Amino acid sequence: MDTVTDGAAVAPCLVRLGRRAMRCAAGCRGASVSLRCPGGEGHSASTHPDLAVLAALQEDTGEGPCVDAARSLRTVGATDLVTDARWPDFRIAALERGLRACAAVPVTAGGVAATVTLYAFRPWRLTAAAREAVGALAEETVGGLLREHARTGAEAEAEQLRTAMATRAVIDQAIGIVTHLLDCDPGRAFDVLRVLSQHTNRKLSAVAAQIVRAKGRGSTRELRRLLAELP
Repeated sequence: MDTVTDGAAVAPCLVRLGRRAMRCAAGCRGASVSLRCPGGEGHSASTHPDLAVLAALQEDTGEGPCVDAARSLRTVGATDLVTDARWPDFRIAALERGLRACAAVPVTAGGVAATVTLYAFRPWRLTAAAREAVGALAEETVGGLLREHARTGAEAEAEQLRTAMATRAVIDQAIGIVTHLLDCDPGRAFDVLRVLSQHTNRKLSAVAAQIVRAKGRGSTRELRRLLAELP
């Protein structure tokens, strides 16, 4: 699978996940969620604009708790960024926004990687119970997105099939009409429709639909001329 779905549909789900995760972790005051699909497509969303800036900074610099958690597939956190200097750029940006602590929880489901990063204004540590709850919520959200992607994909394929069948039916009707008008075999009738499509720079299905609607009236002379020009 190369993608989950379009960004406009994913973002609200990620924000809801962030808010639910916050309720699982006492002392947490904000959350951001990042999603990475096997094909490299990524999505992210945050409960506050400042946290979106921090998420983008980590993406740009390749350093930060979210990045480390995604790489190691282990929870990564800092209980106090005043004394924890592992990620210089991220640390400064977080402290400037009044943030003192963070914890990033990674999960994978169906080949999709998700990382939930939680933030606090005071020195803080994510408990084991909260970590498990956040991970479960993330897996649930990713699973829901994958199911929705599968459903919409199946619906799109079904619609394409219905369209193809309808188009084939119209072309078959047009072939029947041309066969009758020109007293030729179906193969030659199809060739006439194909040449007419090329000459008018219109899709074959559109040419066929016009002939079906008119039942061939008004086009016999042109069709005979095209038949005569065929090799």
